[in-house]
Amino acid sequence: MSNDDQTRDELLASQETLSGYDRWAASYDSEPNALVSATSWVLDRAPLGCADCDVLELGSGTGRNGQRVIADGARSYTGLDGSRGMLGMAMQRYADPRISFAEVDLLAPWTTSKQFDFALVVLVLEHLPIIDPLFVSLARALKPGAKVRIVELHPERIAAGSFAHFREGSTNVQFASVAHSVPMLCATFDAVGFDVVRRDWLATDTMLSAVPGLTKHRGVKLLLDLKLVRRGRDRRGSGQL
Repeated sequence: MSNDDQTRDELLASQETLSGYDRWAASYDSEPNALVSATSWVLDRAPLGCADCDVLELGSGTGRNGQRVIADGARSYTGLDGSRGMLGMAMQRYADPRISFAEVDLLAPWTTSKQFDFALVVLVLEHLPIIDPLFVSLARALKPGAKVRIVELHPERIAAGSFAHFREGSTNVQFASVAHSVPMLCATFDAVGFDVVRRDWLATDTMLSAVPGLTKHRGVKLLLDLKLVRRGRDRRGSGQL
């Protein structure tokens, strides 16, 4: 039980992440979510720059970023996710032939029918106990020179006890989260063939004025923002296929 006798805490195991998102899907876009709002704030201030690109999003959820991608001038948007509940909501959201979705297990190797120019990953990595299969598959799915944008809850916040959660009736459902260190992430990206530029976003007064639900994080690193470029075949990483 939580401190409030009327509220019960439920901690999901790592293998229950997808079923947890199935449960959350119907209310995901209708309930306030300060962390999601913070990622939108970041992408408003540091846009994707995906005009004229075929864009692939990993862990696309309800497809909330599809509209942003198309508005940025992308040719197409393909969202991949492992939660059927989230995918169901995403497919109901759009009637645009440029936008499509597919079910994929991000913990296992996966393939796409074509190569993409740009990939997006937002609030996904904390849910993956291992990330190597994801980025080996992603490297294969991208053209040389393709760009990747990753915006995640900062590992320091996860290590300090922050994690994804949602309310289901009187139950506070909490997801298992993994704090992948920044050096480990960067080493993994380099090994499969990506160059990386890193930026930390602090919970500044400017951010908090737009997303007041994050006040408790004032002054600390809140989001990790990584920009990757897929190297050409003449500049392979040690683990690149």
